[in-house]
Amino acid sequence: MAKRVILAVAGAGKTYHICHTIDPNKRNLILAFTHENIYNIQKELCDAHGHIPEQTTVSTFDSFVYHQMVLPYEPSIAEHFDRPEFVSRGICTIDPPPKTIRNSEGRTFSNPKYKTKDNLAHYVTTKGQYYCATISELVLQVGKNRESLVKRVAERLNLFYDCVLIDEFQDFREYDYELIMALSKHLNDVVLVGDYYQHSVSATNNSGKPFKNRSNDVSYDSFVAELENAGFEVDLTALDKSRRCSAEICQYVSEKLGINISSHGNNIGSVIWVDENATAILEDQQIIKLLYKDAARYSFHAINWSYSKGDTMDAACVILTDNFEKLADDKFSTRGISQTTINKLYVAMTRSSGNLYLMRSSTFKEIRNSYIKK
Repeated sequence: MAKRVILAVAGAGKTYHICHTIDPNKRNLILAFTHENIYNIQKELCDAHGHIPEQTTVSTFDSFVYHQMVLPYEPSIAEHFDRPEFVSRGICTIDPPPKTIRNSEGRTFSNPKYKTKDNLAHYVTTKGQYYCATISELVLQVGKNRESLVKRVAERLNLFYDCVLIDEFQDFREYDYELIMALSKHLNDVVLVGDYYQHSVSATNNSGKPFKNRSNDVSYDSFVAELENAGFEVDLTALDKSRRCSAEICQYVSEKLGINISSHGNNIGSVIWVDENATAILEDQQIIKLLYKDAARYSFHAINWSYSKGDTMDAACVILTDNFEKLADDKFSTRGISQTTINKLYVAMTRSSGNLYLMRSSTFKEIRNSYIKK
């Protein structure tokens, strides 16, 4: 069995690599976390091969789990929970009842609508719809005659697909991640591609395994070791250079944030501090401004750091937070700053294929009121 993880840097071309290196004559299954990822994969496949190869399937992970791991095995699911009469009525995106709730006084107590994991109602609404949020957990729970549902699904997938590839796998958490690991044990050929330092950046799905161990962050080295212990070959070199960012920007990010990133040298761009001409930069429509949060409050073209993930810009101005006020100092250290915040800045600082402009928080505070939308 071939099991490989490719750890990439920002702008290295993760999706490009997947789409341009697959064998179009093989039966490929490509999975990703969001619909936007799927659109990018489909576009890149068309660029690489002129069309989406006939034997290549592209799907969101949730859709894959529902259509390939739940619906075909619904009789087994019903049997597992001793509900032989059960027939589902689709899937929904509403959240299942939480285990505890708070009253108007802020006191926490048990939620009478919550059902335990050994009850089918934990995974299904009263109308018979699967909760999207718990379908991976459901698959991991089900077994028959001591054989897990995951193993049965993997055996079936091996009959229909030559290779399973998962893009942006750092976006998967908790039961989704556990399901990927469990499934990978039994697949003939699986490739996971992602960037460790872009984890916990998305608007959702930011906490928990594999990047949190109780309350502590899991380090890069520990994460690599965990993957190797799970039987994966971890490739740290295939996508270790950014195709987007210049050598100067990569070196600056590496020095200041402690994240090892280098450049292919495809583009030219400098790191420019803009404290003296901040107004001109904010009013330059060709330069996209990146703020930690509340980008929509301002009249200039701006995006939140997190939401810029996946974007490529001709020029970007990153407006820093108080934590990074002294980023330009030789003695600056990220010590005491959460890994999640560092990751978000890493994403923001690696969006530009040209110049990267940096603005101190103190500078922005002096002029920001002029740009708040009325």
